[in-house]
Amino acid sequence: MVHVVKADRRGLKPFDTAGATVQTSDPIVGEGDCLSAGFTEYTATSRLKWTFDYNEVFFMLRGSLEIHTDGQAPSLFEEGDLGYIEKGTQTTIVVPEYAYMVHVTQPAWSGSS
Repeated sequence: MVHVVKADRRGLKPFDTAGATVQTSDPIVGEGDCLSAGFTEYTATSRLKWTFDYNEVFFMLRGSLEIHTDGQAPSLFEEGDLGYIEKGTQTTIVVPEYAYMVHVTQPAWSGSS
């Protein structure tokens, strides 16, 4: 199977979480929820604590964000950067102004629909 998601079909919707103004979509979900792929857009300055219950690879399309974890210097991701966060990682995500990215999670993120 091949699945194409056109730019006007991204379907971003607000995601309610403390500390962030963010919208997400996961227009692609693999068989048996083996993975999901979609978009995350932080539309304002944000700071939130998030524990990843999935592996995530993401590619920064616009803007920037920092990922803070205990025992490691903050990681800055800017436009064009590729990132990976391992399942179980506890983070604080800091968005200074705006961030827009493509993400792929494995298994499918529990918030995807």
